[in-house]
Amino acid sequence: MVSNCGLFVCMQTEVSCLGQYSHPNLVELIGYCYDDDHRLLVYEFMAKGSLENHLFRRACTLSWTTRVRIALDVARGLAYLHGAARPIIYRDFKTSNILLDADFGAKLSDFGLAKEGPVGGKTHVSTRVMGTYGYAAPEYMATGHLTAMSDVYGFGVVLLEM
Repeated sequence: MVSNCGLFVCMQTEVSCLGQYSHPNLVELIGYCYDDDHRLLVYEFMAKGSLENHLFRRACTLSWTTRVRIALDVARGLAYLHGAARPIIYRDFKTSNILLDADFGAKLSDFGLAKEGPVGGKTHVSTRVMGTYGYAAPEYMATGHLTAMSDVYGFGVVLLEM
């Protein structure tokens, strides 16, 4: 269970990240509210739900063309984050965080674990290991050294699932 303080930190990260970065393959944060213990984030409506819900149904109906388009969409979103002036490492790349619009356009969502990446010639950011087991890169899990390649590992796992 995440503490109330932990939820607030995740919400702050989400608002900060989505408030500063805008891209067609990142879910749009429309608004938020923080009033005492009441917290609310409002996002654009993603009519088709998560990629996870489509892939792990009994009968997945996603065509290969749609799957490739989804993969390209989220790759563009991830590349945008990694290539920003202040790079962002997403840290929780998985099928449940990929949302689909009515036309199966894909967008990254849930930036609660996102972290600023290394700058100034540094190779990594040292941090407490967080994310979803199975999607997190083994070297990150072992050392706590976070790089853009940590997200690329999660992207590879998602590709395998697709």
